Amino acid sequence: MEIINLRVDRLRPAEWNPNRMEPISMARLKESIRRFGVVSNLVVRPLSDGEFEVLSGNHRLGLLKESGEATAPCVVVDLGDAQARLLAQALNRIQGDDDLGLRAELVRDVLKELGQEEVLSLLPESAESLAALSSLGQEDMAEYLRAFEGSQAARLKHFNAQLTPEQQEVVEKVLSRFNNQAQERLRENPNIRGASIFLLCLDYLERNHTENE
Repeated sequence: MEIINLRVDRLRPAEWNPNRMEPISMARLKESIRRFGVVSNLVVRPLSDGEFEVLSGNHRLGLLKESGEATAPCVVVDLGDAQARLLAQALNRIQGDDDLGLRAELVRDVLKELGQEEVLSLLPESAESLAALSSLGQEDMAEYLRAFEGSQAARLKHFNAQLTPEQQEVVEKVLSRFNNQAQERLRENPNIRGASIFLLCLDYLERNHTENE
């Protein structure tokens, strides 16, 4: 494996890669590249015609071409078709979980120097969730950390859903109504969004049960 700068015109996007990015996320990625440059290497493999196929970083490649960049930092791996696809899927799926307490502290520090609009252009937050996150106090953080430690024995499960922008707007509006209750249940689930979804479902079941009686 080697890391080199390759000409953008020698890089070919992987047409088979299923990873897609919503327009709002693409805009944030574009702003990040404009502000900080490419801080994460593309992962590519050599092809027989002298070009390289991008296994990870197809969205970054598109934005680099759009902005007229000549080269991109790349990690070169020599893999066959099956292994290349496996690696691409692994890289698409490997994600860490934020520690909410530390993330809140980081956001507060950032907001001291940058305006909310500027922060929202880079982070995947709504204005409401950013405000809630930045207002999370030290006692809340300590409570969260205790809950987080307690949750390690039984890891929280991931729940993924894909929504249209219109659907996401409705979901975010509804979930925001449960944020205060979710804050009170940090011991059960330190993930506020996850707890809000649970409370929404619980509310539906209770209402449905009452109507059926």
